[in-house]
Amino acid sequence: MNKIQIRGIKDIFDLLAKMIIIFTSSLMVLLTAVVFFNVIIRYFFSIPIAFTYEMVELLFPWIVFLAIINVTLHNENIDIQFFVKLLPKSFQLFSAYFTKIVMLFFSVYITKSSFSLASTVQNHTMPILGISKSWLYWSVSVSFVGVSLVIIYQIVLMVMGKNHEREGGETL
Repeated sequence: MNKIQIRGIKDIFDLLAKMIIIFTSSLMVLLTAVVFFNVIIRYFFSIPIAFTYEMVELLFPWIVFLAIINVTLHNENIDIQFFVKLLPKSFQLFSAYFTKIVMLFFSVYITKSSFSLASTVQNHTMPILGISKSWLYWSVSVSFVGVSLVIIYQIVLMVMGKNHEREGGETL
């Protein structure tokens, strides 16, 4: 891969990251509006709106799990970066490869498990909204497919020597 191809792929990942931020921000606004509306109605009229609980149950996982893709893309997973920085410089590169491989393994495993779980609960519906409960677990599946692709991209860049960035943009 040459620099132009790498730059094109990076631009695609950056565009997808911006789209995810816009989408999750929109979901967060919707979630906040639904909860706020429920609180106001319940406070003034003493009548809770039942569908808000299911909306929160549905929207919150999508917000959290989609945000994980951007966290992985920008190496903002604090715990992993913290441990890599504790090692001597000579082991940091090996540690970076090792953590990416471990992250990829678990990401693929979570993806596989969440697909299975979503398929299992496909016929179970939420009582008020009537939406399949599998939508809750599809958030995990979609998210970790994205995380797996990001990790593969990062490993390829590391192998090619094109990207040895750590948290905060420092290079190894």
